[in-house]
Amino acid sequence: MQTPRFTILTTTYNRAHTLGALAASLEAQTEQDFEWLVVDDGSSDGTGELLKALSLSWGDKLRFEYRTNGGKHRALNYGMSAARGRWIFIVDSDDRLPTDALEKASRLIAEADAEPDCAGIMGLRVDPEGGVLGERLPDDVRFMDAASLTYRRGIRGDKAELFKAEVLRSFPFPEFEGETFITECVVWYRIARSGKTLLVTNDVLYVCDYQGDGLSAKSLELRVRNPEGTLLFYREALDLDIPFPGLLREAINLMRFSILARRSPVDEILKLSRRRWIPVLGLMPALVLAFWDKRSLGGYA
Repeated sequence: MQTPRFTILTTTYNRAHTLGALAASLEAQTEQDFEWLVVDDGSSDGTGELLKALSLSWGDKLRFEYRTNGGKHRALNYGMSAARGRWIFIVDSDDRLPTDALEKASRLIAEADAEPDCAGIMGLRVDPEGGVLGERLPDDVRFMDAASLTYRRGIRGDKAELFKAEVLRSFPFPEFEGETFITECVVWYRIARSGKTLLVTNDVLYVCDYQGDGLSAKSLELRVRNPEGTLLFYREALDLDIPFPGLLREAINLMRFSILARRSPVDEILKLSRRRWIPVLGLMPALVLAFWDKRSLGGYA
């Protein structure tokens, strides 16, 4: 197979009942210059058999690999290294793409390639009824990094991200022994810290269909159960050049999760002070709020 323009990278765990809808959305794409790479993170529900059946009609356009269950981030690291496409589009196994998603992305690639510091493209995600998730992207800029979009423009909610393959491979997800989750924002913000931006568009590129047992539904639980990755994210967020309200919020989160991980909040403050000055006036209420707010985390405290 020649080098495809896109690798659709899907990690999956026990989603045989949703993969068919994603496969159908890919087969319906008006732009077909892609491969579909599926990394099965230890499924036991017949996912492998489904993928083998699909491969009979897909041929070498579909590749799939079985890995021992280790979490989405480990499966993504494997997929990023194995992808053949020039661009990597991470698409979850319970979601799908609008039929013109890759066509729209293709029209933006020349503009993104012409910008040396552009790492990828960010567009909108919608729910199955067409409602935009979170805020729309700004119309007054064309290129902006992921951290600035979050902390300076207040853009929240999941977005569709496509990355140049060589860039994404340069920023693998951190892996901690015994932990099976880390937020993808760790990598998106590391890319931002390196000085790279994203081409932003309000084109709809992705349809989300959140499952009740999915990662999004278990976000708090996963962060609590995986403290090394969680605390790393908040430490690195506090290293970003972001406005003070964002620093304060992430300082509070760092204190809260250090308490839940039974770590010393004071030690976490000292680690930060070696990297970046956080005004004491901000950290003191953050520490007080962290102790007070731990009760809101219920059974995880």
